[in-house]
Amino acid sequence: MYIGEYLFWLSSAIKSSSRKKMKMGYFNGDMKLSEVSKDYTKESASNNPRPIGPYYAYNDRYLEIRGGMFENFRGIITWISLLLFFIPFSSCFLFLDSIFTLYQKETTQIAGYIISAIFYLIIFTVTFYLFIRYFRYIFRLELFTIRHIRVRFNRVTQQVYIQRPKYCGGTVVFKWQHIMPANFGETGSDMGGTNMVNLLSFHPYKTGFPVAHSVGIGKNTYCAQDYKDEWEFIRRYMEHGRANLAKPRLSTHLPLPLHGLGGHIKPMLKMVKNGKSVLVTMMMLPVFVILLPLYTAGYFISECLCWQPRWPKVIRQAGKAGKPTPKETQLSDYPPAVQQAILDSRLEWGVRDDKTGKLVDYGNS
Repeated sequence: MYIGEYLFWLSSAIKSSSRKKMKMGYFNGDMKLSEVSKDYTKESASNNPRPIGPYYAYNDRYLEIRGGMFENFRGIITWISLLLFFIPFSSCFLFLDSIFTLYQKETTQIAGYIISAIFYLIIFTVTFYLFIRYFRYIFRLELFTIRHIRVRFNRVTQQVYIQRPKYCGGTVVFKWQHIMPANFGETGSDMGGTNMVNLLSFHPYKTGFPVAHSVGIGKNTYCAQDYKDEWEFIRRYMEHGRANLAKPRLSTHLPLPLHGLGGHIKPMLKMVKNGKSVLVTMMMLPVFVILLPLYTAGYFISECLCWQPRWPKVIRQAGKAGKPTPKETQLSDYPPAVQQAILDSRLEWGVRDDKTGKLVDYGNS
Protein backbone atom coordinates (compact mmCIF):
# COMPACT_ATOMS: atom_id res chain seq x y z
CA MET A 1 0.00 0.00 0.00
CA TYR A 2 1.62 3.22 -1.18
CA ILE A 3 -0.85 5.69 0.30
CA GLY A 4 1.81 7.22 2.58
CA GLU A 5 4.26 7.81 -0.27
CA TYR A 6 1.49 9.06 -2.55
CA LEU A 7 0.15 11.59 -0.03
CA PHE A 8 3.64 12.81 0.80
CA TRP A 9 4.52 13.34 -2.86
CA LEU A 10 1.10 14.86 -3.59
CA SER A 11 1.60 17.43 -0.86
CA SER A 12 4.89 18.49 -2.47
CA ALA A 13 4.06 18.24 -6.19
CA ILE A 14 0.40 19.23 -6.48
CA LYS A 15 -0.34 22.33 -8.58
CA SER A 16 -1.28 25.47 -6.69
CA SER A 17 -4.58 25.65 -8.61
CA SER A 18 -5.43 22.06 -7.66
CA ARG A 19 -4.38 22.78 -4.09
CA LYS A 20 -6.91 25.63 -3.92
CA LYS A 21 -9.70 23.48 -5.36
CA MET A 22 -9.00 20.76 -2.82
CA LYS A 23 -8.64 23.37 -0.06
CA MET A 24 -5.18 22.07 0.81
CA GLY A 25 -2.96 24.44 2.72
CA TYR A 26 0.80 24.43 3.14
CA PHE A 27 2.25 22.94 6.32
CA ASN A 28 5.10 24.19 8.48
CA GLY A 29 8.04 21.78 8.39
CA ASP A 30 10.59 24.10 9.97
CA MET A 31 13.53 22.38 11.65
CA LYS A 32 16.46 23.54 13.72
CA LEU A 33 19.77 24.24 12.02
CA SER A 34 21.55 21.80 14.34
CA GLU A 35 19.19 19.02 13.24
CA VAL A 36 19.58 19.41 9.49
CA SER A 37 23.30 20.22 9.44
CA LYS A 38 24.39 17.20 11.48
CA ASP A 39 26.03 14.22 9.74
CA TYR A 40 24.07 11.25 11.11
CA THR A 41 26.19 8.71 9.25
CA LYS A 42 29.13 9.11 11.66
CA GLU A 43 27.37 8.69 15.00
CA SER A 44 26.51 5.26 16.42
CA ALA A 45 22.88 4.80 17.44
CA SER A 46 23.06 1.28 18.87
CA ASN A 47 25.48 -1.32 20.20
CA ASN A 48 23.43 -4.11 18.66
CA PRO A 49 23.23 -3.73 14.86
CA ARG A 50 20.58 -6.14 13.51
CA PRO A 51 19.32 -6.83 9.98
CA ILE A 52 15.57 -7.03 10.60
CA GLY A 53 14.68 -6.73 6.92
CA PRO A 54 13.26 -7.91 4.66
CA TYR A 55 16.42 -7.65 2.54
CA TYR A 56 16.61 -8.46 -1.16
CA ALA A 57 20.38 -8.17 -1.72
CA TYR A 58 23.53 -8.03 0.39
CA ASN A 59 27.06 -7.98 -0.98
CA ASP A 60 30.26 -5.93 -0.91
CA ARG A 61 28.79 -3.36 -3.33
CA TYR A 62 25.29 -2.74 -2.01
CA LEU A 63 22.50 -3.90 0.23
CA GLU A 64 18.84 -3.65 -0.66
CA ILE A 65 15.85 -3.52 1.67
CA ARG A 66 12.10 -3.29 1.18
CA GLY A 67 10.64 0.18 1.42
CA GLY A 68 7.11 1.45 1.78
CA MET A 69 4.90 2.62 4.61
CA PHE A 70 1.66 0.91 5.74
CA GLU A 71 2.74 -2.34 4.06
CA ASN A 72 1.05 -4.21 6.93
CA PHE A 73 -2.34 -2.91 5.74
CA ARG A 74 -1.84 -4.10 2.20
CA GLY A 75 -4.80 -6.08 0.93
CA ILE A 76 -7.63 -3.82 2.07
CA ILE A 77 -7.68 -1.72 -1.11
CA THR A 78 -7.21 -4.92 -3.13
CA TRP A 79 -10.44 -6.46 -1.83
CA ILE A 80 -12.36 -3.20 -2.26
CA SER A 81 -11.04 -2.89 -5.82
CA LEU A 82 -11.90 -6.48 -6.72
CA LEU A 83 -15.44 -6.03 -5.42
CA LEU A 84 -15.86 -2.88 -7.49
CA PHE A 85 -14.23 -4.54 -10.50
CA PHE A 86 -17.04 -7.09 -10.32
CA ILE A 87 -19.60 -4.47 -11.43
CA PRO A 88 -18.20 -3.71 -14.93
CA PHE A 89 -17.01 -7.32 -15.33
CA SER A 90 -20.42 -8.84 -14.56
CA SER A 91 -22.31 -6.24 -16.62
CA CYS A 92 -20.02 -6.92 -19.59
CA PHE A 93 -20.59 -10.66 -19.21
CA LEU A 94 -24.38 -10.24 -19.04
CA PHE A 95 -24.35 -7.92 -22.06
CA LEU A 96 -22.39 -10.44 -24.12
CA ASP A 97 -24.65 -13.24 -22.88
CA SER A 98 -27.73 -11.30 -24.00
CA ILE A 99 -26.21 -10.58 -27.41
CA PHE A 100 -25.18 -14.21 -27.85
CA THR A 101 -28.66 -15.43 -26.90
CA LEU A 102 -30.24 -13.10 -29.46
CA TYR A 103 -27.72 -14.09 -32.12
CA GLN A 104 -28.39 -17.79 -31.56
CA LYS A 105 -32.14 -17.11 -31.56
CA GLU A 106 -32.53 -19.10 -28.35
CA THR A 107 -35.38 -16.93 -27.02
CA THR A 108 -38.68 -15.48 -28.17
CA GLN A 109 -38.44 -12.54 -25.75
CA ILE A 110 -36.45 -10.44 -28.19
CA ALA A 111 -37.55 -7.03 -26.86
CA GLY A 112 -36.70 -7.96 -23.29
CA TYR A 113 -33.22 -9.18 -24.21
CA ILE A 114 -32.55 -6.05 -26.29
CA ILE A 115 -33.52 -3.84 -23.34
CA SER A 116 -31.36 -5.94 -21.03
CA ALA A 117 -28.39 -5.75 -23.39
CA ILE A 118 -28.71 -1.95 -23.62
CA PHE A 119 -29.03 -1.68 -19.83
CA TYR A 120 -25.94 -3.82 -19.16
CA LEU A 121 -23.99 -1.93 -21.82
CA ILE A 122 -24.79 1.38 -20.13
CA ILE A 123 -23.78 0.01 -16.71
CA PHE A 124 -20.52 -1.33 -18.16
CA THR A 125 -19.71 1.90 -20.02
CA VAL A 126 -20.39 4.16 -17.04
CA THR A 127 -18.56 2.04 -14.45
CA PHE A 128 -15.63 1.36 -16.76
CA TYR A 129 -15.28 5.10 -17.42
CA LEU A 130 -15.39 5.87 -13.69
CA PHE A 131 -12.68 3.28 -13.05
CA ILE A 132 -10.36 4.62 -15.74
CA ARG A 133 -11.04 8.27 -15.03
CA TYR A 134 -11.14 8.34 -11.23
CA PHE A 135 -10.80 5.06 -9.34
CA ARG A 136 -7.47 4.20 -10.96
CA TYR A 137 -5.90 6.70 -8.57
CA ILE A 138 -7.05 4.44 -5.73
CA PHE A 139 -6.51 0.88 -6.97
CA ARG A 140 -3.04 1.67 -8.36
CA LEU A 141 -1.88 2.04 -4.75
CA GLU A 142 -1.99 -1.78 -4.55
CA LEU A 143 -2.83 -3.18 -7.98
CA PHE A 144 -1.09 -3.03 -11.38
CA THR A 145 1.90 -1.16 -10.01
CA ILE A 146 5.35 -1.83 -8.53
CA ARG A 147 5.17 -4.89 -6.27
CA HIS A 148 7.45 -3.45 -3.59
CA ILE A 149 9.28 -0.17 -3.11
CA ARG A 150 13.00 -0.91 -2.84
CA VAL A 151 15.81 1.09 -1.26
CA ARG A 152 19.40 0.29 -2.29
CA PHE A 153 22.40 1.48 -0.29
CA ASN A 154 25.53 1.46 -2.47
CA ARG A 155 28.66 1.68 -0.30
CA VAL A 156 31.01 2.05 -3.30
CA THR A 157 29.32 5.16 -4.70
CA GLN A 158 28.11 6.24 -1.23
CA GLN A 159 24.63 6.80 -2.59
CA VAL A 160 21.07 5.79 -1.73
CA TYR A 161 18.63 4.78 -4.48
CA ILE A 162 14.87 4.69 -3.91
CA GLN A 163 12.65 2.89 -6.41
CA ARG A 164 9.04 4.12 -6.27
CA PRO A 165 6.11 4.42 -8.70
CA LYS A 166 6.11 7.62 -10.75
CA TYR A 167 2.97 8.86 -8.99
CA CYS A 168 4.94 8.69 -5.72
CA GLY A 169 7.93 10.63 -7.04
CA GLY A 170 9.65 7.96 -9.12
CA THR A 171 13.18 6.63 -8.69
CA VAL A 172 15.49 9.08 -6.90
CA VAL A 173 19.21 9.22 -6.07
CA PHE A 174 20.74 10.94 -3.05
CA LYS A 175 24.07 11.00 -1.26
CA TRP A 176 24.49 8.71 1.72
CA GLN A 177 25.90 11.56 3.82
CA HIS A 178 22.63 13.48 3.39
CA ILE A 179 20.44 10.85 5.06
CA MET A 180 18.62 11.59 8.32
CA PRO A 181 16.87 9.00 10.55
CA ALA A 182 13.46 10.37 11.48
CA ASN A 183 12.19 7.95 14.14
CA PHE A 184 14.74 8.79 16.81
CA GLY A 185 17.56 11.14 17.69
CA GLU A 186 17.48 14.86 17.11
CA THR A 187 15.11 14.69 14.12
CA GLY A 188 12.40 12.67 15.86
CA SER A 189 11.30 10.85 18.97
CA ASP A 190 11.42 7.23 20.06
CA MET A 191 8.28 5.98 18.31
CA GLY A 192 7.75 2.88 20.42
CA GLY A 193 4.20 1.54 20.23
CA THR A 194 3.36 3.22 16.94
CA ASN A 195 3.63 0.15 14.65
CA MET A 196 5.59 2.15 12.07
CA VAL A 197 8.45 1.32 9.75
CA ASN A 198 11.88 2.93 10.06
CA LEU A 199 11.59 6.37 8.51
CA LEU A 200 14.53 8.02 6.71
CA SER A 201 14.54 11.46 5.13
CA PHE A 202 16.61 13.71 2.91
CA HIS A 203 16.19 17.38 3.82
CA PRO A 204 16.59 20.11 1.17
CA TYR A 205 19.17 21.84 3.36
CA LYS A 206 21.54 18.98 2.48
CA THR A 207 20.33 17.75 -0.90
CA GLY A 208 19.66 21.06 -2.62
CA PHE A 209 16.34 19.65 -3.85
CA PRO A 210 13.55 22.15 -3.01
CA VAL A 211 11.50 19.73 -0.87
CA ALA A 212 12.30 16.79 1.39
CA HIS A 213 12.14 13.15 0.34
CA SER A 214 11.22 10.51 2.89
CA VAL A 215 11.01 6.73 2.73
CA GLY A 216 10.06 4.00 5.17
CA ILE A 217 12.19 0.85 5.22
CA GLY A 218 11.83 -2.60 6.71
CA LYS A 219 9.05 -4.06 8.84
CA ASN A 220 6.59 -2.36 11.14
CA THR A 221 7.54 -2.59 14.79
CA TYR A 222 6.29 -1.62 18.22
CA CYS A 223 9.83 -1.57 19.65
CA ALA A 224 11.72 1.71 19.42
CA GLN A 225 15.05 -0.11 19.73
CA ASP A 226 14.38 -1.95 16.47
CA TYR A 227 14.61 1.34 14.58
CA LYS A 228 18.01 2.08 16.07
CA ASP A 229 19.37 -1.45 15.62
CA GLU A 230 18.48 -1.67 11.93
CA TRP A 231 19.67 1.86 11.23
CA GLU A 232 22.97 1.00 12.95
CA PHE A 233 23.29 -2.13 10.82
CA ILE A 234 22.89 -0.10 7.62
CA ARG A 235 25.15 2.69 8.91
CA ARG A 236 28.00 0.33 9.77
CA TYR A 237 27.65 -1.44 6.44
CA MET A 238 27.92 1.84 4.53
CA GLU A 239 30.76 3.18 6.67
CA HIS A 240 32.81 0.05 7.36
CA GLY A 241 31.60 -2.76 5.12
CA ARG A 242 30.31 -6.23 5.97
CA ALA A 243 32.98 -7.07 8.55
CA ASN A 244 31.57 -8.01 11.97
CA LEU A 245 27.97 -7.74 10.73
CA ALA A 246 25.44 -10.56 10.65
CA LYS A 247 24.39 -11.69 7.20
CA PRO A 248 20.69 -10.96 6.67
CA ARG A 249 18.31 -13.61 5.38
CA LEU A 250 17.40 -12.65 1.82
CA SER A 251 13.80 -12.55 0.65
CA THR A 252 12.43 -13.13 -2.83
CA HIS A 253 10.75 -10.57 -5.08
CA LEU A 254 8.21 -13.19 -6.13
CA PRO A 255 4.76 -13.28 -4.52
CA LEU A 256 4.28 -15.88 -1.82
CA PRO A 257 1.05 -16.74 0.05
CA LEU A 258 2.48 -16.09 3.52
CA HIS A 259 4.27 -12.80 2.79
CA GLY A 260 1.48 -10.75 4.31
CA LEU A 261 0.91 -12.93 7.35
CA GLY A 262 3.60 -11.44 9.58
CA GLY A 263 2.60 -7.86 8.89
CA HIS A 264 -1.01 -8.54 9.84
CA ILE A 265 -0.62 -10.96 12.74
CA LYS A 266 1.77 -8.84 14.83
CA PRO A 267 -0.67 -5.92 15.35
CA MET A 268 -3.40 -8.40 16.26
CA LEU A 269 -1.17 -10.20 18.77
CA LYS A 270 -0.27 -6.82 20.23
CA MET A 271 -3.96 -6.02 20.75
CA VAL A 272 -4.55 -9.38 22.45
CA LYS A 273 -1.47 -8.91 24.64
CA ASN A 274 -2.71 -5.50 25.76
CA GLY A 275 -6.23 -6.82 26.40
CA LYS A 276 -7.38 -6.14 29.95
CA SER A 277 -9.77 -9.06 30.22
CA VAL A 278 -10.70 -12.46 28.87
CA LEU A 279 -13.70 -10.83 27.17
CA VAL A 280 -11.41 -8.65 25.02
CA THR A 281 -9.39 -11.70 24.05
CA MET A 282 -12.55 -13.62 23.13
CA MET A 283 -13.72 -10.71 20.99
CA MET A 284 -10.46 -10.85 19.06
CA LEU A 285 -10.97 -14.49 18.06
CA PRO A 286 -13.24 -13.62 15.08
CA VAL A 287 -10.53 -11.23 13.91
CA PHE A 288 -7.99 -14.05 13.83
CA VAL A 289 -10.39 -16.52 12.27
CA ILE A 290 -11.90 -14.24 9.59
CA LEU A 291 -9.93 -11.05 9.02
CA LEU A 292 -6.41 -12.50 9.22
CA PRO A 293 -6.93 -14.97 6.33
CA LEU A 294 -8.74 -12.24 4.42
CA TYR A 295 -5.86 -9.78 4.84
CA THR A 296 -3.29 -12.42 3.94
CA ALA A 297 -5.17 -13.44 0.79
CA GLY A 298 -5.57 -9.79 -0.24
CA TYR A 299 -1.84 -9.20 0.23
CA PHE A 300 -1.02 -12.21 -1.94
CA ILE A 301 -3.49 -11.17 -4.68
CA SER A 302 -1.97 -7.69 -4.65
CA GLU A 303 1.53 -9.13 -5.12
CA CYS A 304 0.36 -11.38 -7.96
CA LEU A 305 -1.26 -8.47 -9.81
CA CYS A 306 1.87 -6.30 -9.55
CA TRP A 307 5.37 -6.55 -11.00
CA GLN A 308 8.90 -5.81 -9.83
CA PRO A 309 10.73 -3.67 -12.39
CA ARG A 310 14.50 -3.68 -12.81
CA TRP A 311 16.58 -0.78 -11.65
CA PRO A 312 17.83 1.57 -14.39
CA LYS A 313 21.04 0.29 -15.96
CA VAL A 314 23.17 3.06 -14.48
CA ILE A 315 22.04 2.05 -10.97
CA ARG A 316 22.50 -1.68 -11.62
CA GLN A 317 26.10 -1.03 -12.68
CA ALA A 318 26.87 1.65 -10.09
CA GLY A 319 30.01 0.84 -8.14
CA LYS A 320 31.52 -1.47 -10.75
CA ALA A 321 34.96 -0.60 -12.12
CA GLY A 322 34.79 1.82 -15.02
CA LYS A 323 31.04 2.41 -14.72
CA PRO A 324 29.54 5.89 -14.24
CA THR A 325 28.14 7.10 -10.95
CA PRO A 326 24.40 7.90 -11.10
CA LYS A 327 23.68 11.61 -10.88
CA GLU A 328 21.75 12.89 -7.91
CA THR A 329 18.09 13.73 -8.35
CA GLN A 330 17.52 17.32 -9.47
CA LEU A 331 14.48 19.51 -10.01
CA SER A 332 15.07 19.42 -13.77
CA ASP A 333 14.39 15.65 -13.77
CA TYR A 334 10.66 16.38 -13.51
CA PRO A 335 8.17 17.86 -16.01
CA PRO A 336 7.80 21.68 -15.99
CA ALA A 337 4.39 21.62 -14.29
CA VAL A 338 5.71 19.40 -11.49
CA GLN A 339 8.81 21.57 -11.14
CA GLN A 340 6.65 24.64 -10.53
CA ALA A 341 4.49 22.80 -8.00
CA ILE A 342 7.61 21.67 -6.14
CA LEU A 343 8.98 25.20 -6.10
CA ASP A 344 5.67 26.44 -4.70
CA SER A 345 6.08 23.99 -1.81
CA ARG A 346 9.70 24.74 -1.00
CA LEU A 347 8.88 27.33 1.68
CA GLU A 348 7.45 24.54 3.85
CA TRP A 349 10.98 23.35 4.54
CA GLY A 350 12.35 26.23 6.55
CA VAL A 351 15.41 26.01 8.78
CA ARG A 352 15.62 28.11 11.94
CA ASP A 353 18.68 29.20 13.85
CA ASP A 354 18.89 27.43 17.22
CA LYS A 355 19.69 30.60 19.17
CA THR A 356 17.72 33.34 17.43
CA GLY A 357 14.82 31.28 16.08
CA LYS A 358 15.02 33.17 12.80
CA LEU A 359 14.82 31.50 9.41
CA VAL A 360 18.17 30.66 7.85
CA ASP A 361 18.57 31.56 4.18
CA TYR A 362 19.97 28.42 2.59
CA GLY A 363 18.81 29.14 -0.95
CA ASN A 364 15.35 27.60 -0.63
CA SER A 365 13.29 30.79 -0.43
